[in-house]
Amino acid sequence: MGSPQSAASTEPLTVPDQASGSVALAGPVAVLLAQNRKVRAAEQVYLAAVEQIRVAGTLPDPLVESTLFQRPIETKIGPTEAQVMVGQKFPLWGKLRRTRRVAREEAEIAALNVQQAKIMVVFQMRTAWENYLKINTSLDILDGYREELAAFRSIALTQYATGSGITQHPILKLQIEISLIEIQINTFQSSLESVINQLQALFDGSFSPELFGGKRTSLLPPTATEFWLDTARKAHPRYEQAQRELQIAILQNEIAVRKNYPDLVAGLNYTSIGEGGDDAWGVKVGVNLPIWLGRNRARTRASLLRIRSREERVEEVWNQIERDVRSTEKELAEIEETYTLYAERLIQESAQMLASAFSAYETGKISFLDLLDSERMVVRVRLEFEAVEARRRIASAKLLKDMGLIQFDEERDHGK
Repeated sequence: MGSPQSAASTEPLTVPDQASGSVALAGPVAVLLAQNRKVRAAEQVYLAAVEQIRVAGTLPDPLVESTLFQRPIETKIGPTEAQVMVGQKFPLWGKLRRTRRVAREEAEIAALNVQQAKIMVVFQMRTAWENYLKINTSLDILDGYREELAAFRSIALTQYATGSGITQHPILKLQIEISLIEIQINTFQSSLESVINQLQALFDGSFSPELFGGKRTSLLPPTATEFWLDTARKAHPRYEQAQRELQIAILQNEIAVRKNYPDLVAGLNYTSIGEGGDDAWGVKVGVNLPIWLGRNRARTRASLLRIRSREERVEEVWNQIERDVRSTEKELAEIEETYTLYAERLIQESAQMLASAFSAYETGKISFLDLLDSERMVVRVRLEFEAVEARRRIASAKLLKDMGLIQFDEERDHGK
């Protein structure tokens, strides 16, 4: 988010589109933020806070008093029949101005809550989408493996029926393997349904895979930890919110101190005089007297303690953010190492192993069961690779969330 608005600013507030700046959002992110109920609810709270600015810092309602005498009071100028008094309290010493500034800070905090809601739902969407892709790809892998097992079983049954030397043991092992794969497929399908329900809830019932165009979520570029921390310090809405809560505490302390000084009360008196006299007008001027020193001192001490509490809160929030960024970056680095191992070695080596196993089986150098073990290992490697790929992109999305960003603009955020 850009630099905070001045506490005394009177410019209208707007809900920011992007925690890290005015970056155009498109595709599923834009659709999500337009339709998500949590974001829309937070926006309504923000709009209510903006309206509250117009209420804060205004004069109290005037007071109108009327006195009707049961019997006219005789005076030198005639019988007094009724009195009407109109009074207005005028808070002094900048109390109203500071109250208005508190309301503006609260509206800014509401805007930051909107941004935080956006960050969270976008992260949830990216996590769910990566799980959706992982599960779908895993189901494709298992479906292909199940078809191969069915073909192997058909061949084994034929060989067993023709007495080609094969025993019933491979057939039973194939049947067990097929049953285990069916169980795994059912588990994945159940997980897929849960993920789809989660995506539907995020998109308020309008989720469709076509929104993503088949694309995976983007990855953050390799960058030094200090850059991520500097970005988080500038962009994270929770950190700015803690700072604004501190500013509110300071303003409330200033208001508490000024409540120890009197306010002006002014008004008009109208006295109705009966027959033979002239009605009278008068001006009323007064002050309230904040003489209860114990109460005044307690109020000031309480406001000072709130300032100290908010100062500690600012540091606490930053420590949490720093911890999350460092932890997630370390997790992402470890996942990247595992991903590289799979992408550059295990996938190719397992494919070569399976091709070699087929050749050896065709020449009678290994048994059917050895070939099945090789096939099972390749399937396991492919499934684990898909899981690592999903974890890798989810961890990247989590690092983005930990920095307080919806998306990362590499060129802008690197200051190029």
